[in-house]
Amino acid sequence: MRWLDAAEQVLRDTGTPVHYVELAELILHRHLVNTKSETPAITLHASINLDMKGRRSRGLPPRLLILPGGDITLAEWERGPIEEARAALLESRDHAKRQLLRKLRQLEGTEFETFLERLFTEMGYDVTVTGGPDDEGVDLVAELVAGIGNQRLGIQAKCRGAQREIGPNTVRLLRDALASYECNAGAVVATCRFNEGAVRVAEEFGKPPVDLVDADRLTDLALQFGVGVRSETIGAYSEDLDSVFVVEPLGS
Repeated sequence: MRWLDAAEQVLRDTGTPVHYVELAELILHRHLVNTKSETPAITLHASINLDMKGRRSRGLPPRLLILPGGDITLAEWERGPIEEARAALLESRDHAKRQLLRKLRQLEGTEFETFLERLFTEMGYDVTVTGGPDDEGVDLVAELVAGIGNQRLGIQAKCRGAQREIGPNTVRLLRDALASYECNAGAVVATCRFNEGAVRVAEEFGKPPVDLVDADRLTDLALQFGVGVRSETIGAYSEDLDSVFVVEPLGS
């Protein structure tokens, strides 16, 4: 058996990291490796080190790790419950974004406007729905007073499928209508993406700013402000034995 295979077998049997010197002794005691090396512990350490570097150079995850102080551990052990929980939470977030976007794209125009009304309200805006046949491209007006400034935002809502995109004419239509609603800025909020022409028009110098909120950013905002999603608090635990022996200074 190779040193690496033997090390993994012993570690799985012990269930904890083991110092490389002790690990080499356990491997030899079990007759898992035949060697003539006069320094088996150093040979084991070098084998693990080379394997770590080789896997890293090939873009592969490590199999074994050498911890500070010389302990050898399985790489999968070091991920720990916190890392496992974090990975699961990120996957949960991505899943929620995908499902929310799928359902948003199925909404009628007025339903999507209602969703945006709730979202911008949670973001701190005072929102008025203006959508209708004579809205001139402004479906909602969202006003935010902060400090000495005041932002009055004209919003165009675009509920479109994944294959659609928003072009420059939508941005121009919204910008032309801002003055009619006494807005000093605009935003096009969509369930799809914006093409380069739309981005170029939105960034035109010397004209009222128009923010482009695409599907990814929209769902990020929904998760951030808890609109259209539900979240749960989940506890994750990790070992912290050292904290038991830390004496807090008086008066802290």
